[in-house]
Amino acid sequence: MKKYIKHIFTYSILLLACVAFAQKGQVKKADKKFESLAYIDALEIYENVANKGYENEDLYKRLADAYYFNANYVEAVKWYDKLFALNLNTSPEYNFRYGQTLKAIGNYSDADKILTNFYKSQGLNYINSGEYLSTIEKNSNQYVIDTVGFNTKYSDYPAFYTKDKLYVASASTSSKETPWNKEPTSDIFLVNDSELKVVSGEINTKYNEGSVVITKDGNTMYFTRNNYTNNKLGKDANKTIRLKLYKAERIDGKWTNVIELPFNNDDYSVGHPALSIDESKLYFVSDMQSNGNQGGTDIYEVELFDDGGYGTPFNMIGFNTVGNEMFPFIADNGSFFFSSNGHQFNLGGLDIYKSTPDENGVYGKVDNIGKPINSTMDDFAFVINSDSKTGYFSTNRSGTQSDDVYSFKENENYKAPCIVNLNGFVRDKKTGDILENALVSLIDKNNDIVVQEIVPTGKYMFDEMDCDKVKFIRAEKNGYLTGEEFVDTSKEGAISTDILLDPRKIEIAAGTDIGLLLNPIYFDLDKHNIRPDAAVELQKIVEVMQKNPLIKIDVRSHTDSRANDTYNMTLSNRRAKSTIKYLVKNGINPSRLTGKGYGESQLINGCSNGVKCTESIHQENRRSEFIVVK
Repeated sequence: MKKYIKHIFTYSILLLACVAFAQKGQVKKADKKFESLAYIDALEIYENVANKGYENEDLYKRLADAYYFNANYVEAVKWYDKLFALNLNTSPEYNFRYGQTLKAIGNYSDADKILTNFYKSQGLNYINSGEYLSTIEKNSNQYVIDTVGFNTKYSDYPAFYTKDKLYVASASTSSKETPWNKEPTSDIFLVNDSELKVVSGEINTKYNEGSVVITKDGNTMYFTRNNYTNNKLGKDANKTIRLKLYKAERIDGKWTNVIELPFNNDDYSVGHPALSIDESKLYFVSDMQSNGNQGGTDIYEVELFDDGGYGTPFNMIGFNTVGNEMFPFIADNGSFFFSSNGHQFNLGGLDIYKSTPDENGVYGKVDNIGKPINSTMDDFAFVINSDSKTGYFSTNRSGTQSDDVYSFKENENYKAPCIVNLNGFVRDKKTGDILENALVSLIDKNNDIVVQEIVPTGKYMFDEMDCDKVKFIRAEKNGYLTGEEFVDTSKEGAISTDILLDPRKIEIAAGTDIGLLLNPIYFDLDKHNIRPDAAVELQKIVEVMQKNPLIKIDVRSHTDSRANDTYNMTLSNRRAKSTIKYLVKNGINPSRLTGKGYGESQLINGCSNGVKCTESIHQENRRSEFIVVK
């Protein structure tokens, strides 16, 4: 059933993309079976022809697609290899499928090459595997997984999960088979003591039933079924049996009064229902080619009215991609889970993703939930109890019979990665005016650039940054001295910091601090040696003194207040002497230099002994000054 539910949305697209080729009668017979979605029968014929040395682009497409849509990615990649050996310039959808099958066998380097071509054809940039795999790794190990005792030899997956009940879609006792995988059609079951008990009432038929959602009062069910209404089977123009959504009522313990939802259509599939927390919205999946479809199958939202009516479905653009999104599930805490093979942060096949609503209930960023839930194969139908932090999902990874259900629980030792959002303005230090078109860089602890960009409006925004990577924010603009601010990223969240830039031209007169030409010179904790990043800045002092041979400078070193006064005075003296030694070593006559440490005696803010201050405020006091004395 899963292979039907998971791929039926894309079959019509496939049939439109694959032009039937007129060859020998044997191949024509296979084409007919392929177009009727009888993939298992078609495979045998196609493979016999191919194994006899018959090479043809369309033949390889049919073979590869037959395996791909039956989730047998290992076999699919063999035939996609042959297809691309014949024609590297095949249509974009084959670049996508080929890239996905390469991921499924762990060949990420070749997948990068193929998928780069695909996303380029869609006008999108591709994120290479080196970047997205490291991000997924940080999200991994949130859960511990285990097998369950109620899996069958056929496809099984969670259909719905409440606090005390698990519904599962599994093979029915009907003799009717699904033609493309030769498995029995599926029904909805309730798990009872590790056994599958068929749901009573009018839900299950001789055709396929799938994902469901039940209202909190237990009296209304929305569920997925083949296009089978009032004992009548419906088909589209290609004789394909699509999926539809139905609604049922629970009366005297049985599900009855089954009706079809009004936005169903014989020409496209609608399925995989989910409800918002307040049950005012219904979410579902469809391959309808309207209402903002992003490509493949998308997740839609429709409003449920108090009088039993429905609003107009609209596309949840923030979740959807050019690939396939499906199996939405809303947890009790509002977290939105779904499966997709179109998001670039993807291990292979369908991966499970999560989006957490903000304070206004709006869904934004989408995260891959990582291993071991996700694998290189298909992982889908994720359901979770937010209170117990336990749940289920299905997968066809190595070791499964077809698609097997796994249970999971929260990993108590998991530590979520620290993520910070940085924003602010670049301003003129004297006037406070916003400076447009500045270059803003994020700097790590080794003084290396993590990321940088020009900010046309003067406002910078860097979202979803690793807390451990960012230590400073630097801004540069023509006509101004480079400015740099320390940022405390020890806690995740949003940090807003303005960067104030001094004009570049400074009058060199007695009392002027030519250190204003510098980025801040930092010393490591309890150290007085000149760090490599400080050496770069001190070279600017050397340059100024060489171009102005008459000036003399007094080097004044300061500390913050977080040690005793005597210790800080000694430490600052060592730092002043270390700085003078560096300048002399680089060609400045010692007669032009004086200096000493002032410890914490000249704090420039209120962070004195016992006052709690942030690291950035303390940093303002840990400064070096280069005062012109003559």
